[in-house]
Amino acid sequence: MNTIFNRIKLRHLLYQGIWFQDLPKDVSVDGYRIDNVISYTDLVISIYFGIVVALLVYFIFQYRSSRGHKAEYDHGDKRKNVMVTAGLGFLVFFSVDAVIETMAFKDLREAFWNFPKGENVVRVEVMPQQFAWNFCYPGPDNEFGTEDDIIPTQNQMHVPVNTPIVIQLASWDVIHSFYLPNFRVKQDAVPGMITPLWFQAKETGVYDIACAELCGNSHYKMKGYLTVESEEDYQKWLNENSPQETDSDGWDDWEDDDSDDSGIPENWSWAWEKIK
Repeated sequence: MNTIFNRIKLRHLLYQGIWFQDLPKDVSVDGYRIDNVISYTDLVISIYFGIVVALLVYFIFQYRSSRGHKAEYDHGDKRKNVMVTAGLGFLVFFSVDAVIETMAFKDLREAFWNFPKGENVVRVEVMPQQFAWNFCYPGPDNEFGTEDDIIPTQNQMHVPVNTPIVIQLASWDVIHSFYLPNFRVKQDAVPGMITPLWFQAKETGVYDIACAELCGNSHYKMKGYLTVESEEDYQKWLNENSPQETDSDGWDDWEDDDSDDSGIPENWSWAWEKIK
């Protein structure tokens, strides 16, 4: 299996060399799983595409119009033709669809549906709106929907490194899609639903948060920033954004701004739903 994935990675490097485009750096513990599925799909489809193109070129020259050549008409419904077509169909199905589905469900069971539990888990509620990202962290009572909830500036999300991050998504208005390219996770935020996902960062840095769903005429504004930092810096950031600290500064990040046509929601967090 390792040999197969090493070949896939080699093909991935060749792909990057051809298109001069690097993939977003994977900084998550499970991002390699997504890359492996995509790389396998690209590899097999590229092989089949190459075979089809080679046969097409061969047929063009082999059966080109020439003097003395007589065309033969065939409906392609002979037993031999049907068997060959069915065989090729099964070959493509079992070498592409079946393998991809097996890999995908294995990854879902082992990682993406296997939500971490325990005290060493950071919980964050994410509520996108037109056109910004809102984040909420539990305060000292470790509960959401209470007065000590920590709601930082829009589009700014902070998490500690080497710690599982469990997120619950709920849209304020229309469908959005929470996308972290460097973590290989993407999840729709659907009005009326609360949807969970989780990831874990293995490197510090500042990474993009994107909306992968066209959500309106200012969709391009849906860019946020995920800062992965040490546990000490993360706790310091939480303290700086606590309600008490915000009040002491004499202003509130969530105060209505006349320049923001969409409005900033207030007291929007919800009671954390139990993840099965």
